[in-house]
Amino acid sequence: MPATIIGSGITSSGFGIANDQTGMVVQSSSAAASSDAVELKNKGGDTAAVVFRNKKTTHTVEGAFTTFSSSIGAAITVANGSSFGLTASAAYVTEITRTRSADNFEQVSFTATRFDGIS
Repeated sequence: MPATIIGSGITSSGFGIANDQTGMVVQSSSAAASSDAVELKNKGGDTAAVVFRNKKTTHTVEGAFTTFSSSIGAAITVANGSSFGLTASAAYVTEITRTRSADNFEQVSFTATRFDGIS
């Protein structure tokens, strides 16, 4: 059940996790965008132009395992994932971790990367 938010001025703030990820009970989800910046210097050593290349978004999702099934290099739809304006539609799994312990549910986490222009 969604939380009840009380207060004014916070209509654009999110609370909790909006969407389920297939095969897991999501407990946290994050996304980070990055790129390489190549600077062109003028004769005075100041930056005259910048090119941003190799843009990508890295998603990390953690939660309790139910039926999660994926493999390294597989395309995956990331629930709650932001593209940060990239043209890519698919994210590719780069890391998967499953953890079992005596006093907790089985956990699964994965990292997937969305590369600009690759769909």
